[in-house]
Amino acid sequence: MLKKNVDLRGLAHFGKMSGGYFITTIINNAIPFLVLPILTRYLDPEEYANIALFSFYLALSNALTGISIPAVISKNFFDKEKSYIAQIIGNSIVVVFAFSLITLLIILIFYPFLSKYLELDLLWMLLIPIASFSWIVFSMGLTVLRNSKKVLVFTKHQVGNTLINFAFSVFFIVVLLWGWQGRVLGMIISFMVSAIIMFVYLKVNNYVTFSFSKNIVRKILDIALPMIPNSFQSVVISQVGIFFIQFYFTKEILGLYSIAFQLAVMIQILITTLNLSWQPFFYEQLSKPEKLNHIYLTRMFCLLIGVVIIGALFINVFAGLILRIMTTPEYYNAKEFVPWFSLGFIFYGLYALLMPILIKFEKQNYISLVSFSNMFVMIGLNVWFADLFGYIGIAYAYCLTYLVMSVALFWKANRVFPLPWLRALKVWR
Repeated sequence: MLKKNVDLRGLAHFGKMSGGYFITTIINNAIPFLVLPILTRYLDPEEYANIALFSFYLALSNALTGISIPAVISKNFFDKEKSYIAQIIGNSIVVVFAFSLITLLIILIFYPFLSKYLELDLLWMLLIPIASFSWIVFSMGLTVLRNSKKVLVFTKHQVGNTLINFAFSVFFIVVLLWGWQGRVLGMIISFMVSAIIMFVYLKVNNYVTFSFSKNIVRKILDIALPMIPNSFQSVVISQVGIFFIQFYFTKEILGLYSIAFQLAVMIQILITTLNLSWQPFFYEQLSKPEKLNHIYLTRMFCLLIGVVIIGALFINVFAGLILRIMTTPEYYNAKEFVPWFSLGFIFYGLYALLMPILIKFEKQNYISLVSFSNMFVMIGLNVWFADLFGYIGIAYAYCLTYLVMSVALFWKANRVFPLPWLRALKVWR
């Protein structure tokens, strides 16, 4: 007689964890999505393009100022004492502050030579490292809450940040009529306020100690520095199309491109949500090698990829309807970009869910090598495909590059931590 070869108790536990973060993320991202009709009514595609440009440069700054540093907290959270984690966080804040100053200097030095390509005034460019520093400090706190499995507190801080963001943005755009600048200013204010609130929370709960340690700083840099190319390329691959659209075509097309990306990014949000539970779950499982179940881990990974695929199919089926409900007729043609973004996000999901394996087994240098090389591949594909296919070629380049990256990480992950893929698919025995 056939019996099911599945441990549903573990799946239920993981599902409960993911479910909490899923609800949080849905609430958090429903707010900006519901505000979309307001933004598209008061901002034409060209103004929306300026917001996209600022967000792109902010993401690049985040990569340079240490967006990967919260991974250091996750890596040590289950193996070290709370006092040591507090030292890591304190020293991480110092490192991020130093990185932010360096980024500020880079902007000051190169802006005179690049101003005609950047399309934003110097004032807004100089505010970017400040926003990055605030966002990364806030992210450190979210990492602590996630690893502590404090879903409700996590929800309060994350949703609170979004509410502050869009409350200020809507006030500046609708009441003061500040246009795209009002949206950007709302983002900056929300990051700064959320960072201060989160820092107070960490300090009150003894998760921050400003005790400088060369040894800890070295450990932070050992992970953060090799991951900068990965973080930088991640931004380049996902958002450099914004730069090439405005460089080769028009800001009107960039506005459509940005709206389509914002719609498809719901898939990325789903991936991020799943990763909020997957990363601490994976690290916790590996911290107990005597109880490690490889088949169970493999099935969990396959389940997560399956959820991502379903999410991508949903977005594609309903993209046209969503655009008609949530935007004005000027934005309806954005649907053309959605299928390619969706497919690219599926490959990104495979890449993102494999990354914790390589980080745990000290393969940051390999991630950086793949990331850095594919960043140049992406840039080359954008130039080539823009000439060959027109503006839709930018979306083709996005999809193809993530396919290559996911294959490279899958190959390496399966070498350092082989998983029984075929046995895991055998549900009956």
